[in-house]
Amino acid sequence: MAIWIITGYKKRPNTIAQIILVISMNILEFIMAQELLLWGRLNLLFASLFAFIVYYNQFILKKNQQQYALPTLKNHPFAVEAFFESSLVLTFAVPKEQLQSLIPECLELDTFKDKYAFLAIAMVKTKKLRPKGLPEFMGNDFFLIGYRIFVRYTTLKGKRLRGLYIIKSETDKRKMAFMGNIFTHYDYTTTDINQTIKNDVNEIVSIDSNFKIEINNAEIEIINLPKNSPFENWKEARRFAGPLPFTFTYNKENKEVLIIEGVRKNWKPMPVKVIDYDIAFLKSLKLKNVVLANAFIIKNIPYYWKKGKKELWK
Repeated sequence: MAIWIITGYKKRPNTIAQIILVISMNILEFIMAQELLLWGRLNLLFASLFAFIVYYNQFILKKNQQQYALPTLKNHPFAVEAFFESSLVLTFAVPKEQLQSLIPECLELDTFKDKYAFLAIAMVKTKKLRPKGLPEFMGNDFFLIGYRIFVRYTTLKGKRLRGLYIIKSETDKRKMAFMGNIFTHYDYTTTDINQTIKNDVNEIVSIDSNFKIEINNAEIEIINLPKNSPFENWKEARRFAGPLPFTFTYNKENKEVLIIEGVRKNWKPMPVKVIDYDIAFLKSLKLKNVVLANAFIIKNIPYYWKKGKKELWK
């Protein structure tokens, strides 16, 4: 078997043999000696990813494209599923001219009254993130802080899509940053993220990122919109509650747009009262006349992202 693999004789059967060998060895090790594995259950995940990369190179990529396998892998090459234990989103209204330079040429700002554009900060406690179809025990648990701008994109067929353009992503798990940067263009960085709930106050803090948000966690019948919000009511504000169905990435060199569609169920964002916030990254953008427009939370939501789709921007 080893000689056959080394020689590469009959490449496609050889590839299948490698995949079967790697997966079966890791399953056997997991069953018989899990405590000795360096990465525990993640060994199976890494083995599966290795098998996928081998399969992808041999059976999916055209021969003259094989040298581009790793860059192509960053384009969300497979569907991914997860469970959102909670997703808290604070959305800030900004005069639209100030956000224009932060998005690529293929996208338009999703504006309100042709005056305000919006930047959202999402704090998502995620469970069991994994390639769609894999068992839950192979999933990854982590906390995410994402900074997104509300945008629109017009497809080649003329369909207008509302979505998000991500400008920064942080997570508290190194393995999430590592895997995320293999399969996405989101440039994950790691930071400390801690959440505490005490005396009806939900606090999310990152010392390294100089980030702090406090919300009232008590059940309040009537919650007012944030002071100076451009919205007149929560129904109007919910249009910019996020996350939206689509996320966009743009390759400026070849004018290629990557579209990732998210699918969710039982999506019922609930307004929350923000007690205080201090966000260093928001300050670093040096935006003027920024106001908190809304704040919502959702809990216990199954979610999945479809495989990324690419199209050339005209």
